[in-house]
This record gives sequence, structure tokens and C-alpha cells, in this order.
Amino acid sequence: MSLFKKIHSRLKYNPLRSTKKNGIAMLMAMTSLILMVYLASEVSKDSAIEYVVNSQEINRIKAYYAARNSMDVALLRIKIYQQISGMQLPPGFAQEIDQIWKFPFGWPLPITGAMSTSDKDSSEEKSKAALFDGQYDHMISDEGSKIDINDLASPSEVLRSTTTKQLLNIFQQQVDTNDEFRDLYQNFNFTELINRMTDWISDNPNNQSKNGGDKRLAFQSLGEDYPPNRGFRTLDELRLIPGMTDEFFSLLAPQITIYGMKAINPNLAPSKVLKSLDKGINDESIKEVLERRDDPDKGGSFKGASSDECRNDFKNFILSHGSQVDSEFKKIPFNCDKVLNFRIQATGRSGSGKGAVQKKLVAVAIDINKMASQVKSYVDKEKKDAQTQQQVSSGQTPATPAKTGPTSGAQTKEPLPKGRPRIVYWSEI
Repeated sequence: MSLFKKIHSRLKYNPLRSTKKNGIAMLMAMTSLILMVYLASEVSKDSAIEYVVNSQEINRIKAYYAARNSMDVALLRIKIYQQISGMQLPPGFAQEIDQIWKFPFGWPLPITGAMSTSDKDSSEEKSKAALFDGQYDHMISDEGSKIDINDLASPSEVLRSTTTKQLLNIFQQQVDTNDEFRDLYQNFNFTELINRMTDWISDNPNNQSKNGGDKRLAFQSLGEDYPPNRGFRTLDELRLIPGMTDEFFSLLAPQITIYGMKAINPNLAPSKVLKSLDKGINDESIKEVLERRDDPDKGGSFKGASSDECRNDFKNFILSHGSQVDSEFKKIPFNCDKVLNFRIQATGRSGSGKGAVQKKLVAVAIDINKMASQVKSYVDKEKKDAQTQQQVSSGQTPATPAKTGPTSGAQTKEPLPKGRPRIVYWSEI
């Protein structure tokens, strides 16, 4: 019996039926605390993320409107320049007004070491007093003095031939000066490539290619709608031209545009654009040109009220430094005074440190009325010269037009259009 009692007593013992529950309560308390800490950390994390996201969104909005404000200031500067350039100004002062658009501008006003202490303090006070707490700057550059590739199919023969010649010269100069490029492309037909660029633009009823045959055959791989028979709308469309490589595009891109001013401005055109005007222009003369136009002591800007006067000033200068030009050089349109087309790069910033946001706007503003007027004058002159040549060939005496109204060489100034300069390109980055 004692054995059965012992077994019975052991079976009655259940360690799980303890009356002490302090351990369980502590476990539940710790579990609850961990849960609350987790929830609090998640809520805090979500709140921090929302704060950062909202702060970044506010900074993006501020940066965008800072860039827009900078763009408006740039357009105002261009408008002021257009108004002043239409006035009768002394020759020396007329060259200085370019600083209206050339001079870089930013806000807050930059503080340089050359400023006096009082000027620095005044600038800082004005910056702090301003309601605007962002930053912006902009740069205005000349866009019209580059080579306009859409002039390959211009109604003016002068513009067509000049543009074709310049593009060919750019490739030929690269062949002459770059050994690696020459080894790869010395036998490449660049004329055929430029003719395909012309085929992209030209609109003729027979789809006749400048290379001969049907121009659509070269564009078969692009689809039925190519070539589009219109001007280039972006420079990147140039990559679609059959035969156009990345290397060719990289060579051309800094020198070309689709917003040209229909004339060469020797005071603003890039060095390669100036050198592309004729094969006989050497590097030494281009170097002297760049030094002269930036230094009043060396002669300053090239001058000339008309295309002929401007061209002759530039031509005489480069000839005096060893360059040679052919007879066709006299046909190239020049413009020494006016800047018609501008590229604006406006940047806005907001925030600081890792939360800083930057927004960039790019716009191109042009004076389309003056551009159209220039092209019309070229076409009218070419028609007149052709008519005169025909009369001479047939033995007739060319008629001398009666002088009425303004004297020869005078130009009737058109009123400046109201409102802001006309923007033809807009990009937000």
C-alpha cells in the first residue's frame, strides 16, 4: 500500500498548478512594453518620413519658383537690351550695352573679397531683409551665332551654300588636325551625310535626294514617315540621320543650333564656327580674333553698320594675320551689332545640406520678326541679282531703281513687339 500511496502522491503533484503568478505578470508587462515601444518607433519613423517628404516637396516648389523668378529677370534684361539697341547710340557706347545681357546675375548678391566691409554688411542686410529665402542665378548666352542646320534648306541660296560649306569645313578641319579621326574617316563621304541632313528638311514633290534617287530609300529603317520633310525640331533628331555616328554628333553639337540668327556675328561666334567660314582661315588669326574682340586696347569688337562693312572689317583683320579666303567669302552674311537669339539657363535652389533641392530651366528667346526680315532681304537680293544677270546676258541695260524714301543703306526700324521676348524652346530639369 505504501508504494501505491507514494505513486498517488507523485501523480497529484503538478508543477503547472502553482499559485504563484508573478513570473507571468512580468512576462505580460514586458511584452506589452515591447509592443508599445515598437508602435511608438513605427509612428515616429512614419512621421519622420512624412516630414522629410513634405519638406522636400516644399523645397522643390521653392526651387522651381526661384528658377522661374530668375528666368523672368533674365527675360527682363533681354527686353531692356532690345529696347536700348534700337536707339541711336554712339559707336563706343553701342558695344557696351552687350553687358546688359552678358553680365552674370544671382541672388543673394555674391560677396567677393574685393568688396569693402560696409558693402558686404549692406549686402547681407538686404539679403536677410528679403522675404525670398531661396537662391537663384542665370546665364544668358548668344544662340544665334552658331550654325543653323535648318538653313540647309533655306529659301535663300546664300544661306544654303554657306551652311553646307561650314559643316563640311568642320569635318575637314577635324580630319586635318586629329590623327585618330583621320585614320578612321579620311575616306568618309561627308558631303553625302550633309545631303541626307538636307533631305530630312527639304520638301519636294518628287522626293528627289541631293545624293540622287529617291531620298526615302536611305530612311527606310526609320519607318514610312521618314524623312519628315520639315526642319529639325531638336538637335537630338540629328542622331536619326543615316550615317550619323555619336562621334560626328559630338563634333557638331557645340557648333550648331536650330535657332540661328541667319548671319555670322564675329564678336560672339565660337572659334570653330569662325574657322569653318573658309578653309584658308588659320588658327593664329582666330586666336587674334578672340583676343581682339575681348580687349579694347587691341581694337575691341568688330564694327560695321551693314553686312558688307562687318564682313570687311573681319576679313581685313584675318588677312593681316596670314589667313586666306576665296571669292565666295563675300557672300556670307555678317552682323556685328545685334544679338537676336538668346539661350537662358536659370537655376533655383532651396534648402541646405542633404535636403537641398535644385531646379534648372532652359529657354531660347528669339526675335522672329527680324530673322524673317533678314531671310526676305537675302531672297529679294538674290532675285534682283539674278534678274540683273539675265538682262546683261540678253544685252539689255539693267534698270536702275528709283531712290525713294530712305537713302541707300538705311534701314526702316520695326517697332519692338510688346510683352516679353518670344520663347520658342522651354525645358525643365
